[in-house]
Amino acid sequence: MNVLVLGASYGLLPAIKLALAGHAVTVVGREDEIAAMADGPVQLEMAMRRTGQRIVLAAPLVAHPTPGSLTLRTPAGAAPEQADFALLAMQEPHFAAPAVAALMARIAAARVPCLSLMNLPPPTFLARLDSVPESALEGVYSAPQAWAGLDPALISVASPDAQALRLDGTRPGVLTVTLASNFKAAPFADHAAQSLLERLARDMSHLHVLSAGEPVRPPVALIAATSRHVPLVKWPMLLAGNCRSVTRAEPRPIAEAIHADLPASRALYDAVSDLVLRLGARPADLVPFDTYARAAAQLTRPSSIARALDSGAKEVERIDRLVLNLLRHHGRDVAPVAEISSLIDALLEANRSPGHHG
Repeated sequence: MNVLVLGASYGLLPAIKLALAGHAVTVVGREDEIAAMADGPVQLEMAMRRTGQRIVLAAPLVAHPTPGSLTLRTPAGAAPEQADFALLAMQEPHFAAPAVAALMARIAAARVPCLSLMNLPPPTFLARLDSVPESALEGVYSAPQAWAGLDPALISVASPDAQALRLDGTRPGVLTVTLASNFKAAPFADHAAQSLLERLARDMSHLHVLSAGEPVRPPVALIAATSRHVPLVKWPMLLAGNCRSVTRAEPRPIAEAIHADLPASRALYDAVSDLVLRLGARPADLVPFDTYARAAAQLTRPSSIARALDSGAKEVERIDRLVLNLLRHHGRDVAPVAEISSLIDALLEANRSPGHHG
């Protein structure tokens, strides 16, 4: 299968695994990013869950899409007309870039099924839930025009629970997995697109590689879930952990955001969990707070939104604003989330001010 992956940082996680599973994968990134990655290496570094054994996954780089390999492209150089499937692994504000928005228009015109790996679900997907009013989307998206042409039947979302980041800025092609959770994808409305998703899920989940001469199954599977609401299950984690990693001073690790005031973290987590249930999720889909808190203790780095704001970002994903709007719509207590949103607003305003250098 020809797979297009938008996002040359986090996108390397599914891209390398799918290439090693035999697919022809094209990774799309910024021109400077792609040029630096072309000099190599391009690889995933991760640890096996049970043994802690470190493994490195690498797929060959080739000039043209070939099964079992990676090809690097800029947005203008990508060929969605030749793609069978697309993974959207950029942060939502990046889709406002003219070259990326133009690529999304070509993807929509070619009717390529898209699986979003963003924390903030595209509005086209939320429209499928029938429980998110259009008014709740106000002020949420940096790039609303990028999603306008997509057929709702051809877009789905996988909650990006796995944590991975570039630890060395001089080696942009090296991605380190710091939390090897699985991707859980909501089903597509289109049957053909769903069949493609299920094939990719099987291939990525059953991949075996050799490590120290022994076959191993690397962590981070892609699971084709049955509930449309499964991506919403991460919202309590994002609000209680990722968003509260943001502070007026230096960003703090997600572990600290959760464990510095466990009762406050639990209250916020439970409030957002209640909202997710009101939107149609099943209780069995939710992760109990205590389970999340134990996992969060491993998250010893600040969240991506906290790092971005600290680095001077003028736009970030606003899952906080979406949750805030939905809490208001349902008449729930908004104070804790409103406080988070006000802080993010203030930091963005400071980053946008003339003369600011992040």
